Formats: sequence, structure tokens, C-alpha cells
Amino acid sequence: MKNNIGNQGFVKGFLSLLLIVLLAYIGISFGKPYYRYYTLGSHTRDFLKMETGNIQAIREKILSEAADLKINLKGKDLEVSIVNKIVKVRAKWSDTVDFGGYYTKKLYFVMEEDL
Repeated sequence: MKNNIGNQGFVKGFLSLLLIVLLAYIGISFGKPYYRYYTLGSHTRDFLKMETGNIQAIREKILSEAADLKINLKGKDLEVSIVNKIVKVRAKWSDTVDFGGYYTKKLYFVMEEDL
């Protein structure tokens, strides 16, 4: 006897595989901006540990790192200040997740680090 899956079994398997691929694509698309956010925050904390009060050097390093990570961070959206020997950094930007023009979602990020 031949063991046939049949058309119904093939369609269920194909749709299940398609659903898994679609969910993975959505997860990766939404995960990239958050990965960039956490990476920039981590690198900013590292910069703050290395620099000792040079605001301009910190700004340049953060903007350079943001450009490397493809974050749309402008100089006017980055604030670096020193208050009582504590360096405070505040940056804000937005990123858009686009699914082929059918659905777009704008995500807003605010990074606040101090050391």
C-alpha cells in the first residue's frame, strides 16, 4: 500500500510553514530597531566610562556610533551635560518599520544614560 499525504495534508503543512516564516519576518523586522537601541545604550555607557568630562568627544562618539548602527540620530536630538561630576546623556529618535507599504509602524526611542 502506498502512503499518501493527500492534498489536505500538504496544504496544512504549507500554510503552517508560511505562518512560521511570516512570524519570523515580523519578529526580525521589529527586533532590529530595539537591537540598535540597546546596542547604542551599551556603547554609550562604555564611552561614559572612558571619557572624563569631555562633552564634545562624547557627542562625536555617540553620533558616530549611531551612524554606524544606522540610527537616525541628529545632533539637535542629543543632549550631553555634566551636573555635579555626573555626565548625563539623553538622546531621542524614531525608526519606522515598513512591511512593503501595506503596514508601517513608527517607533519612538528615548535613551537616558548617566555615569
